[in-house]
Amino acid sequence: MAVSLGDSFISGEGGRWQGNIAMQYTSDTDMWGTDRACNAAGSCGPKDPTRVYGTSYVDPVTSKENGCHRSDVAEIQSADLPVDKRVNLACSGAVTKDVLPRSAGGQTYKGEKPQTDQLADLADQSQIKLVQLSIGGNDLGFGGVIKGCVKTYVLKVTSYCWKSWDATVKERLRDHVLPRVKDTVKAIRGVLAEHGHPVGSYVFALQSYPAPVPQAASYRYPQGVAGIFSDRYQKGGCPFYDQDTDWARRTVVPAIAETLEKAADDTGIAYLDLQWAFDGHEVCNTATQLPTSANTLANPVPGKNAEWMRFLSQGPVQTPYSQGQQEESFHPNSYGQKALGKCLTEFHKAVTTSSRKFECLNTPGQDEQSMHVQPIS
Repeated sequence: MAVSLGDSFISGEGGRWQGNIAMQYTSDTDMWGTDRACNAAGSCGPKDPTRVYGTSYVDPVTSKENGCHRSDVAEIQSADLPVDKRVNLACSGAVTKDVLPRSAGGQTYKGEKPQTDQLADLADQSQIKLVQLSIGGNDLGFGGVIKGCVKTYVLKVTSYCWKSWDATVKERLRDHVLPRVKDTVKAIRGVLAEHGHPVGSYVFALQSYPAPVPQAASYRYPQGVAGIFSDRYQKGGCPFYDQDTDWARRTVVPAIAETLEKAADDTGIAYLDLQWAFDGHEVCNTATQLPTSANTLANPVPGKNAEWMRFLSQGPVQTPYSQGQQEESFHPNSYGQKALGKCLTEFHKAVTTSSRKFECLNTPGQDEQSMHVQPIS
């Protein structure tokens, strides 16, 4: 059995969407092949996001449409792994406390007991061969950073977002994310040992996060005049200043990856670096193509040309293209989920007790099945 634990980047958040298109939301079309809430034949009457997210679409506690969002193309589901069963326990919005066992301070989240306690139940029933963990982004508060930078651009704030957040991000990574992730890894390993799975009997890996936006020089739309009428807001769903974009891409994403790599090193587990996995396929990257009216679910924009990350689906000020849920914004879409699944496939083939750290990269000009890994020295 292979099991995924953690947050939205491994649960499958954003998997409803097959690329991005800035058009008014409709309840009866597949929106140029981007909305997988229609069925494969293109029938959209009515749209049903549970086709993608299943029973995890609705939060059972609040009855709102922001549940765990475990999509049908989530990494653990789309990967080709030598196991007889895959279980996705990850949940959108999760922090380390939602993964920790209750005995170590874990908490119930969206109506479910802590993920490691669920893992313990599985360990009593089956042989665990792989545990893949994505966690730390919500402990950092990365979603709040994104929202802050969006508002800075849309509301035309004169001071750049990075100036407000840089010191805080670095402090949180050092003082909160690193120790919490390490404690979580140790707790998972301890629980598995208690349930008959000693260290060495399974692969345990921590992964980082792919960058949602490119470096500023690769934007399809120039920064121009910020605000609600800018092309980055109205057309691209990537409303960020150049300086904030380059800070996120060159400082924040690498710093998160370095922190998680250290957590893996310090706890002796494997590590998969994803920070460059979507290079050339981020939101608004000039190397990508948007769908056209000729595209459908049966004939979508090809993965080799598509954006692999969900754009800003709902902004702080209403846009003509508000679609789906805000939580889906800047998460891997179905192309991105499949790319991460291919990363996991290749990682699992390559990882050994002596070679434990890899980065996953795509091949320019090819689709999501071109993902490959290479060792990190």
